[in-house]
Formats: sequence, structure tokens, C-alpha cells
Amino acid sequence: MATSAPPDPAAAAGWDCFFLYDGSKVKEEGDPTQAGICHFSPSQTPLSRQELLCSQVAGVVRWTTEVSGSPPQIIRLRKLKFAVQVDGSYLWVLGCPTDLPDSSCQRFLDLLIGLFCFHNGPLPQAYEERPWEELGREWERYLRHLQQDSSGLHRIFSSLWALDRTKVDPLLLLKAALILQTCQRALYVLAGCITYKGRVVSTQLPPSLTAKVLLQEAETDPQGVQITPVYLLESEAATLRDFPVEWTAGSPGGSAAASAPIGSGPGGAALVKMALYVHQVHGLALALLAEEPFAESRSSVEDVYHSSLASLNGLEVHLKETLLKDGPSSAKNSYGFAHYDSIQNVLTTNFLPTTSPQDEHLLRAMGLIHADFDQLPTASEITVRNASTAVYACRNAVQETYFQQLGSPLRHSGAPNPRDSAFALPSKAKQKLLKHGVNLL
Repeated sequence: MATSAPPDPAAAAGWDCFFLYDGSKVKEEGDPTQAGICHFSPSQTPLSRQELLCSQVAGVVRWTTEVSGSPPQIIRLRKLKFAVQVDGSYLWVLGCPTDLPDSSCQRFLDLLIGLFCFHNGPLPQAYEERPWEELGREWERYLRHLQQDSSGLHRIFSSLWALDRTKVDPLLLLKAALILQTCQRALYVLAGCITYKGRVVSTQLPPSLTAKVLLQEAETDPQGVQITPVYLLESEAATLRDFPVEWTAGSPGGSAAASAPIGSGPGGAALVKMALYVHQVHGLALALLAEEPFAESRSSVEDVYHSSLASLNGLEVHLKETLLKDGPSSAKNSYGFAHYDSIQNVLTTNFLPTTSPQDEHLLRAMGLIHADFDQLPTASEITVRNASTAVYACRNAVQETYFQQLGSPLRHSGAPNPRDSAFALPSKAKQKLLKHGVNLL
């Protein structure tokens, strides 16, 4: 649900913010609000503003929960809105621009919390065992990762980058899939993914886990191996264990391989400790999730390394040559499109990761349409236009597609008119997008 609160003076600064607040530290009338602020970003925000915002949002959440029986998911102030998640005494809040769809704000907060728990384990345990300053640096790391690896389009959909499969030899994609299958034969290895410069080449992981391992891949040495402990939701671990594997040394059996839950994540879900293996070869990265004993099994680690090394080097060379030969995707097109697969959480587009000023109108239109699709579950097609351009969007149960004709302005009459060339966009989209593997028929 959404609710409103009094105007926020800090919002006038125009920054987005994130904070984690522990209400159990502020119970009595005289307890300082500062005692409950576990983390606040940007850190340079004056303490008085931090306290004002935290107390204000916490008060709205508490009041709304008492009145309605459930906490709000979105709180709107004057110039910002906040995605909210409550877990016991902890309150996570992410401040977003008002033009970002509500669902996108909520998904970004979910991803942020998921990154923390994936790399640090249960939140209460982490804050009991480690200094708050150290955990603050972790939050900043995740925020930087989300901001750096997201274009305007990807912020709207909270999606992963995908390699443009129309520009890559299918045999290279098959080779990537075979590398993952070969690695699965090593003892304890469950499943993994391969990325190239932050773009998904092949993955066996559900989208939520693919997004989490991308952070570790981005921070591994340009050429080397790193093994770190990670914490999966029990449901995520069960999904991976159901994946067909071929352990050459013999399966240790479900009870022997599985770790007992070590604590709880968001919403009280149990967390399971596992190992993340990342092998970086320049821009290419292989990430594997394995049962916890993998990290101490030298033979398993060596098996994975030696069985994949030559193939990874070869795949990296071929991908680099293929994508360089093809040239940048910034080549002038007569149209722009974005295709979002909600099952894989992947966005395919011919727009650049960095958007130009003229793209801002498109992004705003897409954000509005995406929000309308969330609010209008029966709507399947929407076209919006202004004086200079028009955007056509269509969706079904699992995907959304957006299409914009570029170049000279579309002819229009200034009022709804059957002769307006915006009405030709659906047929143009169907025709143009077929070569990108997007079938709108």
C-alpha cells in the first residue's frame, strides 16, 4: 500500500538515499534517534537530516502498521518516494526519484537486501559480530554496484544485462553452456553462470542468484580465482539441489552435502551457507555455486579449474573478436527497442548502456507505461506520444516490448486522429523486431 507523509526538507537536496534503521535501539522517549541508524547513505548527509528522515519514515511505518495491520511498501514525500521493507525491528528504506515506477523501487530494495544477506549472512548476526563501520562499507559497495551497472532502462526494470544473441555465433553460446555442464561434474558443484563484461552469456541460475553473483565477478582480479562463502535462501538452495548434476566422485547424498540452515534472512526465511567460485579471464567470468565443503576440497577445486581453463580462454578470445568485429551497438538505427523477459529478468535492447539527453523522454515514457502495466493487469498495448515522437508498448504474461521510431518526427495532427502515423508503430514493431528474435505476431 502507499501512504503520504509531511514534506521532507532533506528531499529538496535532490539526492536518493538508503538507510537501515533498528527500532529496538530507540524504545524510550529519551533515546536518541541516532542510536537506531545502522547505516545511512549518502554518508555526508548532516546527522540532523538523517535523524529527521529516519524518525519521520519510521513513524509513518509504525502508524500505518497499527492502523492497517501491515506496513506500507511505498511512502511518498514531497520530492522523493521510498521503498520500504520491514523485518522484525529492522527497517530498510530506499529513496528513489518520483518518476521511477513503484515496482522498480521495490525490486531495487529487494536486490540490495539480497546482496547483503548473500555475502554477509543473517542481518542480526552480522551486526552482532562485525563493526557497523565495516558493514557500512559493504552497503556502500552494493549501492555503487547497482548505480554503476544500471542504465536508465535497467533501473526501470531492475533487470540484468544480456549479450545481444543476434551478434554472437550460436556455437559460442553452446560452448558456454557446455563449460557449465562440465563444471557440474566436479564434486559439490551445483550450478553456475558465465558473463562477459557484466553481460550474461549463459546461466543455470535463477535471475535472483545471477544478479547476486555478478557483484563478486566484477570485483575479482582480471585473471584469477576467488572462493568466498555466501548465504542462499533455503528455497534457492533447494532449487539448485534439484538441478541434475553428474558428480564424478560420486554423490555425497543430500543429507551429507547439505548444510543445516544457519540463520534467517528477510522475512524470516532460512539461510544456507555455500561456496562461490569465481574464475576471471579478462572480461569473461565463470561463477559456480557449490556446497560448503567445496571450499576445503582441493581436488574438487583443481578439477573445476583444470577442466575449464582452456575452454574459458578460448571463449574469451572468440567473444572479444566477435564483438569487436561487429562494432559498437551505437550505430545509427532507424528505431529503438527494449524487450524485457520477466521470467529470466533480462532486458534486450539496441540502446546504449549510457543514455543521451534525447533518450530521457523515451525513458520517462517507458517508466510511465511500465507503471501503467503494473496498475492495469488487463492492458496489453499502449501507445504514448508527444509533439516529436511516439512510443508503442505491448506485453503478455511474461514479457514487455517497447518500440520507438527514430529520425524525423512522426506526422501527427495535434489531436487523436486515425491518420496519425503513431498508429503504424505496432506493424513496424512486428516487422523490425523479428530479426532480433522478438516475435510480436
